[in-house]
Amino acid sequence: MRLDLHRHLEGSHSAAALLAVAREYGLQHPLLQDEAALRRALVLTEPSDDASKFYACIQVARLAYVRPEVVGALAYRAFAEAALECDGFEMRVSLFSMTRAVLENQRVDWRAGTPMAFAEQARGLLLQVLAARDRAAAETGTPMLVRLGFSRAFEAEPYQRAVASVVAEHARALSGLDVLGIVKGEDTEPLPSALLSILRGLRGVLPDLTVHAGEFAGRVSVDRTLQLEPQAIGHGVRSVESPDTLEQLARRGVTLEVCPCSNHLLIPSSLASLKARHGGRHPLPVLQQAGVHAVLGSDDPAPMGTDFRSEWARAGALGADMARLEADAARRWAQLQPPGTRPRPTA
Repeated sequence: MRLDLHRHLEGSHSAAALLAVAREYGLQHPLLQDEAALRRALVLTEPSDDASKFYACIQVARLAYVRPEVVGALAYRAFAEAALECDGFEMRVSLFSMTRAVLENQRVDWRAGTPMAFAEQARGLLLQVLAARDRAAAETGTPMLVRLGFSRAFEAEPYQRAVASVVAEHARALSGLDVLGIVKGEDTEPLPSALLSILRGLRGVLPDLTVHAGEFAGRVSVDRTLQLEPQAIGHGVRSVESPDTLEQLARRGVTLEVCPCSNHLLIPSSLASLKARHGGRHPLPVLQQAGVHAVLGSDDPAPMGTDFRSEWARAGALGADMARLEADAARRWAQLQPPGTRPRPTA
């Protein structure tokens, strides 16, 4: 099976989906009325080490986050479109940022309300996303999982904890937890203590943890992440900077979720350095040679102008062992979804 095991909902809103939903719900933002302008603003045109260019594309997609039902309609299209590209996938949902975006688009000062009021808004969005997942899965027959993401750009702790309480209530409909996001400054992949506290509390009901690491920061970020005992690490390509880090990953059986197009566009300088260190080889085959489990992901396909079929072809061109990629994906999928089980729909 060809499984997309690293994909984000906010980066999966195609221009076609945004335009269609804007028409259906009467969204009036100028960018959502102009197809050519939308496509220019939504998609990265060239590699850049400046992550703000990528986030600008995500902000374009968030312009349509105006009401829960609109988010639900966009989510349904994102799930249905992903199903056309692969045999199954896991979608990551950044519930806090999505809720904040909806309230800000409604011209609501979200900090003026109580944490529990914010969390109830988040619950409504989560239910929309899960319903969209269930509908798309039923219509396409494609297995779909949803993972809940928390940003390391941690803010407003009481609101984050309130959202975590909602997540715990719907844990049976989710596959696990994710830490994501890039922070400006010396430490670009920090692990704030308050965030770690929330993760510890949630792992009792959502034990499977993935953490974005070794992407914008070096192998030390991966070494620090391993202390959390994650099942997988998002990206992690800079692990190839250290034989000791590679040995730890292989020994612990941690899976790295490699996203070739994303790395090409978002960390071009680091990627060039990693290739130079390994005789021109991409980190993916280097990881495989070191005995590290590796799977593929499309990451944020809309702003990156890619899809999972393209990622699969790119991996082959980079010299990856494709049979091993499939085997590692099947292994990881079994961890996420034991045989004979499916995520339970949320009422």
